Amino acid sequence: MYRRLLLALLLLSAPLLVGCDTTATQPESQIVVEAYLQGDAPMNAVRLTRSVETDGTYRPSEAAIRDASVTIRRLSDDGSTVETTSLTETAPGVYEPAPSPPPTIRPLTTYELAVITPDGTEVTATTTVPDTISIVKAETTTAVYQAPTKPAFTITPPESARQQQSVLVLTTTSLLDFGRPESQLREGLTPFYEDDYDPAEDSLDTYRTTSSGVLNEANFSRDAQGRITTELPWISVAFYGPNESAVHVIDDNLYDLIRSQQTQSPGGPGGGLGPGEIPNIIEHVEGGTGVFASYVRATQRVSVQCPPSEDECPFFVDGQ
Repeated sequence: MYRRLLLALLLLSAPLLVGCDTTATQPESQIVVEAYLQGDAPMNAVRLTRSVETDGTYRPSEAAIRDASVTIRRLSDDGSTVETTSLTETAPGVYEPAPSPPPTIRPLTTYELAVITPDGTEVTATTTVPDTISIVKAETTTAVYQAPTKPAFTITPPESARQQQSVLVLTTTSLLDFGRPESQLREGLTPFYEDDYDPAEDSLDTYRTTSSGVLNEANFSRDAQGRITTELPWISVAFYGPNESAVHVIDDNLYDLIRSQQTQSPGGPGGGLGPGEIPNIIEHVEGGTGVFASYVRATQRVSVQCPPSEDECPFFVDGQ
């Protein structure tokens, strides 16, 4: 589901590729890159692992690429190197910027990842960071769940060299106290996620951040100044009560990955295709597979109230 994908992509809280090859089933193991740069934020870590067989068990410590040379270069408009940042291995397969504090990622700038493994394998990838955005207007920040009027956000128009239409991703993170007993938190789930939740297979913490999936021009409007206004889809709200909504503008790499992953998902747009009809994941890593991508985000606090049809709204959703 979209929530599991975007939790990994936008919060960097879990491995996205879990060792699986994103292009096709391959006879040989490949190097898997996972790295996301956030504009106007410190440079994040890079995770390097090897893909495993489709029916194999993925254990990050066992799949980790150890002792690799990892650098991220900031490039100028003509492609020359302006700044090089070396990354050091701080945990198996996890490489973090060596400078302290790490450099800040610059919007509208291209970065190149270069990896050389101990056996001499070279992996490269580039990303161009989107322009920063801000929320200039927020409407209906307190709303009843599934009411016709939804929370809506107007953002500044990001500059872009993309010839394609603009794309956004909205995520919602519950601000409830997740130290509460699971039995209580489960009462705070909205109906869709309450029906989806299986305590034998799921953790409520995985529902803490949920996503809209990719939103294109058909899902928002522009005013005369080019500012974008988009509503918060109810599908991206898993818990009643206080939430933090985030509007993300994503780069081409992340856009290609998400939209092609959704096509492969049985529940995603275009899902349910027959064998031989499912297109490959679109990724942009040379010498390996995975994702080296970037994004920018702006946040707004919202409050989602229980609908009148609810027999009883949990007492804790109105506050901490």
